[in-house]
Amino acid sequence: MEKQILVSGGLGFIGYHLCKRLLETEPDSRIVVVDNLSSTQLDFSDLIGRITILTTDFRTMSDDMGIFNEVYHLASPVGSLGILEKYGYIAQEILALAEKAARIASHSGARLLYVSSSEVYGRDGRFQESAEQIVPCKRGARMEYALAKLTAEHVLLNLAEEGAFELRIVRPFNAMGEWQSSAIGFVIPKFFESALSGQELQIFGTGQQVRSFCHVLDLVNGIIQVQAKGRLNNIYNIGHPDSVIRIEELALAIVRLCNSSSTLQYVDPVSLYGNRYIEAFDKVPDIAKAIADTGWRPSISLSNGLERILNHYRARAIKNARQPTVSGHSSSELGNDRAYCH
Repeated sequence: MEKQILVSGGLGFIGYHLCKRLLETEPDSRIVVVDNLSSTQLDFSDLIGRITILTTDFRTMSDDMGIFNEVYHLASPVGSLGILEKYGYIAQEILALAEKAARIASHSGARLLYVSSSEVYGRDGRFQESAEQIVPCKRGARMEYALAKLTAEHVLLNLAEEGAFELRIVRPFNAMGEWQSSAIGFVIPKFFESALSGQELQIFGTGQQVRSFCHVLDLVNGIIQVQAKGRLNNIYNIGHPDSVIRIEELALAIVRLCNSSSTLQYVDPVSLYGNRYIEAFDKVPDIAKAIADTGWRPSISLSNGLERILNHYRARAIKNARQPTVSGHSSSELGNDRAYCH
């Protein structure tokens, strides 16, 4: 019998790569994606005709929109800059989206995989899933986001206890990879774009922030493994604890990799984005639970991941250079616009 899979937010950065991987691992399944394109900065035309794409707000979908075996819920405000414009409404949107996912999963008795966030830990450190969450006395978009994600976890866990659907939760740590957007605040694409164009790489503060980066291909493999093998109503960190680097070191590594003449510029992010902006905490995942329960491990190193991203930028540049322009736009860009209408 054909498996029915629903992916909310399936045209965002992680969702797109998840759908591509599901097409490989579940070739006989029907995949339905719901995405309002609010954060989509990528060309998803390779998915058209292979999956069902509904370009609408997930919250408007009927609770009985279909019968699904699995639901992957990724739809959410995203990005340190992307959430700023939703300040005051971030929590409302995250909770409404999570509750919609629960109702749709309940209608089918489906397995629901909720993609939460490592932001729920709310402080610096290396974290296990059992760590107590501590809410710092800060006010800003990032804290509203973190509290909403944590609350959504509790809501879904409480609803899942009623037995209408099966639940697993993933807390992804910093992701990197092809098609990630700089427009909503992700640092690696921002650094690559600056280095490749010879512009200064903007460093927030002193650049001593610690980040642990997991390539998106490892991340989506982890998500799929947790859905398939994770314990019922359990939470799993997914990240790469060995790919740890300070932001200043990351910037210099990308400059060297691109053979760029770019220099670093140190700035105060609050002066750029206002008091609503809060810098991320330094977090490194303990992934022992995911390894023990699912057998998943990350396999792409930080250096290999950065090389993959550079090759992606180079391939896009070559493709764009070969395309004729029409009224100042490349034909590939115009094709992307048409794809978004499907």
